[in-house]
Amino acid sequence: MPNIFMIRWNQFWEEAKEKSFQEAFRKTTARCIMTNQIVVPVFNSLTNLRPVAKADAASSLEFLVIKKSNADSVAAMMKTTSRRLKVLRNTQSGYYAYAVVSDGDIIGDIWSATPREVQNDPIRPDLPWLGITCGKNEAYMFDMFVIPDSRGKVITSFLLGNALSHLKEEGFDKVYGFYEKNNLPALWTHRLFGYSELGKRRSFRFLFYKKTELLPASE
Repeated sequence: MPNIFMIRWNQFWEEAKEKSFQEAFRKTTARCIMTNQIVVPVFNSLTNLRPVAKADAASSLEFLVIKKSNADSVAAMMKTTSRRLKVLRNTQSGYYAYAVVSDGDIIGDIWSATPREVQNDPIRPDLPWLGITCGKNEAYMFDMFVIPDSRGKVITSFLLGNALSHLKEEGFDKVYGFYEKNNLPALWTHRLFGYSELGKRRSFRFLFYKKTELLPASE
């Protein structure tokens, strides 16, 4: 099974190729050392979720669920090595992904963890520092990625809308997630899909050590 260091190494070189060595180094450092970053845990009650209306611009897109049973065949459809390795690693841990397929390639995906599939407690290491506990019929979604030349409202809406609908069909009634306060596209995407905010938290991280503190409601 691929280890996290192999994934991060490939991710670094992919970002360096996309932008620059300096930008890749900055992002890698930010992932390892985080100080005074405000994160916003959110939740979405799926009871009143509306069906996804497929826009004309998304007519050529397909929705795919990635699990351990199809991980080996699906990994080859990933366009980057780091995401391919994540498929092989994450599915072994009981996580599964929702993906957008275009012309046989996966151009976007988002991961999900549920108490039904993951035996560890907590089901994701970042849940305690977000102040989140997933119940039996609740899920946690994380690590959404869309390849650079496909980023935009249509792909993101298609991916997230279908992912939420699939969770509802599977009997889940609530889904959690989070975004960084300064990530405006993430903020508006969550609002568009009816997410509600939990208490904002100030986050600190050094390598594998993380902690957060709940901020006063006025901040």
